[in-house]
Amino acid sequence: MLDAARKGSWVEAVRARFPEGDNMAVGLLDLQRASWAPMLGLDEQAVALDIGSGYGAITHSLSRSMGEVYSIEAIPERIEFTQERLRQEGIENVRLIQASATELPLVDKTFDLVVTNGVLEWVGEWDQERDPHSAQLRFLDTIRRLLKDDGVLVIGIENRIGYGYFLGDADHSGIPYTGLVPRSWASFMLRHSSTPHHRTQLNPKREYRTYTYSERGYRKLLAEAGFADVSCHWADPGYNQPHNLIPVATPQLVQEQFQELLDHPGTSPWRSWRRQLKRLLARSRFLPLVLQEFVLVASKQLGRKTKLQAWLEDRLGAGGKRDDGAADPQAMTWALYTHSFAQKSIVRLGCPGRSRDVAFIKVHVGPQNSVDPLEVELGNLGKVQKILKASAVRSVGVPETLGVLRVGNTSYWLESAARGTKLSRVVRQAGYLEDARRVEGEFAGIVANVIELTRALQNIPGAAMIDGSWLNVPEELKGRPETRAAIEAARYFTRSPAGSQTGWIQHGDLSVENVFLDQQNGRIEVLDWVDLAGGFPPLYDLFSLCYSTGYLAPADEAITFPSEEERWMASFTAVFLSDRGFAQTVRDLILHACQQLDVQPELIPSLLMEFLLVRSHYFQKKSVVQHRVHLRLLQRCTEQRRLVFGRFPVGHLAAV
Repeated sequence: MLDAARKGSWVEAVRARFPEGDNMAVGLLDLQRASWAPMLGLDEQAVALDIGSGYGAITHSLSRSMGEVYSIEAIPERIEFTQERLRQEGIENVRLIQASATELPLVDKTFDLVVTNGVLEWVGEWDQERDPHSAQLRFLDTIRRLLKDDGVLVIGIENRIGYGYFLGDADHSGIPYTGLVPRSWASFMLRHSSTPHHRTQLNPKREYRTYTYSERGYRKLLAEAGFADVSCHWADPGYNQPHNLIPVATPQLVQEQFQELLDHPGTSPWRSWRRQLKRLLARSRFLPLVLQEFVLVASKQLGRKTKLQAWLEDRLGAGGKRDDGAADPQAMTWALYTHSFAQKSIVRLGCPGRSRDVAFIKVHVGPQNSVDPLEVELGNLGKVQKILKASAVRSVGVPETLGVLRVGNTSYWLESAARGTKLSRVVRQAGYLEDARRVEGEFAGIVANVIELTRALQNIPGAAMIDGSWLNVPEELKGRPETRAAIEAARYFTRSPAGSQTGWIQHGDLSVENVFLDQQNGRIEVLDWVDLAGGFPPLYDLFSLCYSTGYLAPADEAITFPSEEERWMASFTAVFLSDRGFAQTVRDLILHACQQLDVQPELIPSLLMEFLLVRSHYFQKKSVVQHRVHLRLLQRCTEQRRLVFGRFPVGHLAAV
């Protein structure tokens, strides 16, 4: 991989080395590896130390927001790969040092941040002169001395009693259950195991030395090492992909996130025994104890104060814009949400003991001369707020901006917390979409609100336009002339009567993930306005919202899909190419929208075709899976004789 990186691109070298979607590939390429960094409130003068930096993913990520980064790695080839990576990216604020994690040639009180990601558990293997616990304490004491008085330590590590280990997942020893039993028993199991493990070859006695702990155990260990303050976050899907960081001290948020993961559209059957077991666990008070992996943040001092903290106190203090009383920012809980390769993260601010969020922070890290998506979204939100007020629309709300802060290359945008329940939590709960009466009632109100919103959006002056290339047939299909011809023949922008082929101004990514529903009065609140633009095909937002439910026909609920792609293909069929179940409700609502928005119903197949075209381009840089899904759906809709909602011809039939 190093040779390939030197001869070409380090990114292509990684992609050639690992299968697409492989955890190792994502871990090396994704700059959200340090998603937690903006929560620390460090500024552009901060000095960071990345211990055991591997191939440089966290080092690379930290270099964007820190003044200087020291990257420690023992293996020469990894240091050389990181060096090539940084050279190609033009990064000059990183110092690479080849050294052992247990012998750090550095000066005390130098660093604002020290990171040990997947390192602490291996210290006992690397330091054979003392018992593993003592070796870890010595290591942590060294880090404490290297930190400045107001510095922080970030640790990514497994939970010794994570539920996966009870189900037989292998421990660091290479065999299952060794983390669950007493250490002496684990050593006995290791000596009598025939399973080789390359990472314990430094241990000739075959003792169990890769110590991990429970949350309580980590707190005790860090306190013993001299750290005064420790916060623990559940890292989902793991500390190497910390896309969701949920404070373990807030069981309600932990349960909410765990349940959302179970209900999110996936490849396994909804009623599989593993999902059923996890649903039982989700309702158990033991869930916070058995979470899989953690990100811990430890400070030398209590009450650490940062510029970010002071800004929040000013914005959310007694003079802040809130409707439910003052909040102490230092006592607030921080829960972070993002996804791989995302440009921004969202932090939910809450208060212990309160069911409602206090506010949201949207975070973006990037050079000051680059396009900041938060600035784009802020501008769009202002336009939407103004037009909703002018249109006297009361059934739809948008967030209120509470302040903007720029610290070096990191932008923070504070906005009011959404009112209501995220729509994804409503529609994906067990059995919801099978309750036809409830679905018809609630979705009729939701769609009516979206219609009102759509009308209002058309009055926004000077809205940006979508990329014109998004209306072209994707390059991947240009080698299929018959498919391409069928797409062109079935399109709205080439078939509808003269003068009516104009695009609409729409949200651009409306989904059950960014709509909140107040189930008491039916009001909705719509978030995430970065994609607002004109030129979208009519009904685009409604198609997007309905498809995002992830609905499956009842018969498909029992299927194990071979891939995520196949699962979303089946969902599209169930929502749009069927006349049963939820598709009936969607059909009636789309027809109602056509009547209200002056769209001819016979244009529905052509508009659905345009929706697939635009989405295929939209996802090209956002999601490999969804990009391929929409390409395949374009082919399916033009090559198969299917009817939209069992009524309207699609593809080449629609062109007749």
